[in-house]
Amino acid sequence: MHFKKIQILYKINNSLITNIDINDELNYLISLNTKLKDLSKSEIFEIAKDSLIREKIKLNEIKKFFIVEKYENNQLIQDIIKNLYTNLNLNNITEFENYLDTFGISINVVKEKLKIEILWNQLISKKFQNQINIDENKIRQNVKNEKINYKEIIEYDLSEIVLAPQNEKDLNEKIKKIIETINMYGFETAATKFSISDTSKLGGNIGKIKENQLSKDLKKEIQKLKVNEFSKPIIINNNYLIIKVNQKKIINEEFDENKIVREIIQIEKDKQYQNFSQIYFNKIRLNTQINEF
Repeated sequence: MHFKKIQILYKINNSLITNIDINDELNYLISLNTKLKDLSKSEIFEIAKDSLIREKIKLNEIKKFFIVEKYENNQLIQDIIKNLYTNLNLNNITEFENYLDTFGISINVVKEKLKIEILWNQLISKKFQNQINIDENKIRQNVKNEKINYKEIIEYDLSEIVLAPQNEKDLNEKIKKIIETINMYGFETAATKFSISDTSKLGGNIGKIKENQLSKDLKKEIQKLKVNEFSKPIIINNNYLIIKVNQKKIINEEFDENKIVREIIQIEKDKQYQNFSQIYFNKIRLNTQINEF
């Protein structure tokens, strides 16, 4: 898209969003998930607009607790960038920079966006760390009970769509729209359009997870799926999860109880933090003044 002049479209408290900002966000999202190009211009615009408004709301809240300009953790940012370009089947950061350039996006823009997400996660961790509830003894016992043959286990590559419907009617309407979008454009596009998870910008991609890292209920649902199939909505905490199996393969791994327990605990913590993140975001959004011009 090309614009002849800059227009202010939204004001988020004291932060302005212009047509140029939304166009840049649109290009950024398409660079991470090129399948978005299959959508209509109006649909992509809405996705980019919502994404940018969400980012501005987070940034305004972060600034109450952190000096964003002074944040430094280059290693963490580089690790995340590496995951991004690996998911795009690129070999190094130079290839990633050249790739971004074709969309008119600089690597510094990506770094600033990652900085916001990192600081947001730190804020959520700080606020809710005392409310994380993990039963390590129960997890350890489950690991012992589930031990079969850990020299050959299944590793899944998974994607997700996370929903927070207001009621059953809302859930059914969302599922109908999601299935229609999946059938027309694919799971990744549906995830970017409908998922409330931070993975939505990556088409819902979670990455590789071993079967021994999954909860018993989730593993039971995933085991029913063939490659490229997705599940019915699964209740996880207060949300609904639709999971897709992108790939699965058998890998050889020696049984290490402590390692598996640590990995499961981290996954469970991440789930709980994600839930708290959504609750907190919804709360501050209600108190955010959003004006459309």
